[in-house]
Amino acid sequence: MTALTVRKQDGAFVLDSGAGPRASLRTGWTWRCGEVRVGAGLWTVAPTDRRRFGATAQTEHGVAVRLDLLRSHVPGPGGVARWVPGRWGGELVRDEHRLAVRLPGRPGGPIHVDVTGVWAELELVTLTACFALMSRRRRRMLINMAVVGTATHGPIG
Repeated sequence: MTALTVRKQDGAFVLDSGAGPRASLRTGWTWRCGEVRVGAGLWTVAPTDRRRFGATAQTEHGVAVRLDLLRSHVPGPGGVARWVPGRWGGELVRDEHRLAVRLPGRPGGPIHVDVTGVWAELELVTLTACFALMSRRRRRMLINMAVVGTATHGPIG
């Protein structure tokens, strides 16, 4: 098993894999879309659905990674990939290979990723999974803020 860490650094989330090209994720504050950069490559990431259960990473040439409850796709050989997001993390499984992402308990803390097996485009797949989970967390936070704001100020009129 390999352990990876994603940390916030200079306005981006940077994957610390110990070696290889530097990989990063940049987003806006609402997390409706973002960019993943791995070496010289650049992918646009966005949620797959309104509730933000999954995400895609794509270029103008098409979708490279799709994490979705019903139909996931990741680069490389192997069987069907399954994406299972949860409140505090998520798991991507393909054959005997597993990528488990654990979000921090507090915003801004490091994201821990446990990798079992060999994954093609590991950095891209990892940062797409992080985007999917953190985008969903941000959506929940914005909804909670709206509800609290409405309850505090009451109805207008």
